[in-house]
Amino acid sequence: MTDGGADERRTSERLPFREDVVIDGAKLCTTNDISEGGLFVSAIQIFEVDDVIEVGIPLTEDKITVKAKVKYCQPGIGMGIMFIDLNDEQKKRIRKLVANINQAG
Repeated sequence: MTDGGADERRTSERLPFREDVVIDGAKLCTTNDISEGGLFVSAIQIFEVDDVIEVGIPLTEDKITVKAKVKYCQPGIGMGIMFIDLNDEQKKRIRKLVANINQAG
C-alpha cells in the first residue's frame, strides 16, 4: 500500500517512536514514528485529509500539546500528520525529543 508519496515530500527524517498520544483530548492512539515535522499515528478511526487536530505528545518530563494537520490516511492502519502553527517553545521541545531519540537509537 502506498502512502501517497509522503516519503518524497518529507523534509525531516522519521525515527521510531512508539508512544501513546491523545488526539483532540479524548482519542488514545499509538505513534509509529516522529520527526521535527510530524508523526505517523496508528489508529483504526482516522480523520479526513486536511483535518486540523490537537495532539498530546509525551515528553520525558511532561507532555506537549500541538496542532497538526492530517496529511494522508491509510484506512485501518493510521494517518500521517504534520505539525502546524508551532511556537518557538514547542519547536524547541520537539527538536529536543527527536534529538534524544536519535542519540538513543
